[in-house]
Formats: sequence, C-alpha cells, structure tokens
Amino acid sequence: MIRGVDSSSLVGGVLVSGFVVFLVGAVGWRLDYQRPLPESLPVIHRERHRRTWIHAWMIGAMIVTPAGLAGLTVVLEEPAARVLSAMATAAYVAGGVCWIASLAFRLTVVTWAAERTVKLGHVPEGFAAYDRWAGALYIIHMLTAYVASIVLGLAVLVSEALPTWLGWIGVLWGVAFALGFLATRFAGPFNPPFLAHLYTASVGVALLVH
Repeated sequence: MIRGVDSSSLVGGVLVSGFVVFLVGAVGWRLDYQRPLPESLPVIHRERHRRTWIHAWMIGAMIVTPAGLAGLTVVLEEPAARVLSAMATAAYVAGGVCWIASLAFRLTVVTWAAERTVKLGHVPEGFAAYDRWAGALYIIHMLTAYVASIVLGLAVLVSEALPTWLGWIGVLWGVAFALGFLATRFAGPFNPPFLAHLYTASVGVALLVH
C-alpha cells in the first residue's frame, strides 16, 4: 500500500487516469483527419507533430487502463467477481493490442503515405487496403471494449465493494453500445474511442468515493 492510499483507491485512481490520459491527446483531434484519403493525408502531413502528440497519449491510455483493470482483479474479494474481472481484463487487453497496433500504423505507415501523397500528388498505390486493415483493428478494439464492459458489469454485480446499479449500467451500456456499433456499421455515436475508457473510468470513480 502506498502511504495514505488503500488498494481500492489506488486502482480507482489508475482507472480514472486512463480516461484522463486519453483525453489529453484526444482533445487535439481534428475531423479533417477522417476525410477521404486524398483530402486527409495532406492535412496529416502538415500536422504530423500534432498527430504524434495525440497518438502518443492514446497509446499511453491503453497501458494505464488495462493496468487498472488488472489491479481491480486483485482488490475484489469475492471469487466470482475476481474471475469475471479477470475475464473482462483479458478481453479488453486483447482488443487493446489491436488498437495499439492500429495507432502504431497511424504513426508510421500513415505518416509515410501522407508524405508521399504531398510529394507525388496522389495516394500511394495499395495504401487504401492497408488503411482498411488498420480500421479493422480499431473495430476489434471497440467491440472487445464493449464486451469487456458487459463482463466487468457482471463482476460489479457480484461484488459487495461496488454498487449494484453500477453493475447494471455496465451490462446494459455494453450490450446497447455493442449492438449500436454493429447496427451503424462501426460509425456514428458508438464509434468515438473515448467510449472504450468510459465505463472503466466510472468504476474507478466508484472505487474512489466508496
């Protein structure tokens, strides 16, 4: 135990920090980065340092939040809650690895493609296919994050350390957003990546105030 901080508060602080770390980078995001490739790549080239800042913080968040989830598995006392929390952590980490790979792609291959687009006047041949591959990795991340929220909600439901209503929110929120993400073809209000850190941060807040 850190002096003056119990384990639950430490885990809660880490889970909330994951959300905050993500937002530090995400506030710099521009919708221009999401335009069709011939339009977005020149902007990306011009603002490559800004994008590096954004993505570095997003990668950091994908280290902090899973660390908090791993800690939650340790601090929960009920065996069923610990098992469910471990399952949620595994699902979240699996999708998080895909998201980190996609972010690394943005920092390297996309940066290269943006430079070549400006130099040649057109998008490099074959790049669009690789960009779709990176997009598929992001889809996996979001779906597994929503599934992890469902399982984490179940863990909260069987735990005495956290309120029952928070568990139901996790289950219902995860189901609704997973279905919404699929129904809207991975776009719309269910697409923003900050949502992958939202329920975990809520659990963190509950640990801090409990």
